[in-house]
Amino acid sequence: MFRKVCIHGLLFAVLALAGAQAASAKYLYSYAVKFVCGYNNTNIGSSGGNDAGEPTVKFGNYATDINIYNFNVNPDLPPDATIRKDVLILVDHGKPVGREPKVVKSAAADGILLRSGEATMDDCNRIGELLFPAGVPIPFPHMIGFLVIQSTVELDVTAVYTAEVCSNWVVSPEKLACLDESGRQQGVGLSIDVDQVTGHRLWP
Repeated sequence: MFRKVCIHGLLFAVLALAGAQAASAKYLYSYAVKFVCGYNNTNIGSSGGNDAGEPTVKFGNYATDINIYNFNVNPDLPPDATIRKDVLILVDHGKPVGREPKVVKSAAADGILLRSGEATMDDCNRIGELLFPAGVPIPFPHMIGFLVIQSTVELDVTAVYTAEVCSNWVVSPEKLACLDESGRQQGVGLSIDVDQVTGHRLWP
């Protein structure tokens, strides 16, 4: 019993120390990565709460994949990256909640310790897990914003953007598989773009 209590106490101390290190980390680099996620089923925008003008992005289904790699191998520098991530939402369920003069703050936060030579990724589902703790909705609501990555060391950050539009979504917008009633593929338009994200040094 005493041994079990000691083990639990040691584990708690390790977790507390890791949390304290993350809280006291001095973030030296910042990367503001744009993300576009989810299904926008209209080509009509909104203004003042009414349907008007253009949507923020055109009719289609969007996905973003954000890749983070810790390339630091210099033994004279700290090899591990303590990372904080903040999700800032500018378009929420198709509504432009961050349109000027409105501003937004972080809606959710996350963090990770990334050692030298390790990589991780955030996609729309990971962002959805942070925003919707009860479960990621299907279809994913149309969301646009920034994933702001702050790190104690410099990183490689790459964003992959995919957009898809399907001709039969106009008739059956809930059938995102883009198949007709016989299971055949319908007219699909697809685009993909890969961007290397430039970071900013926060301190000299």
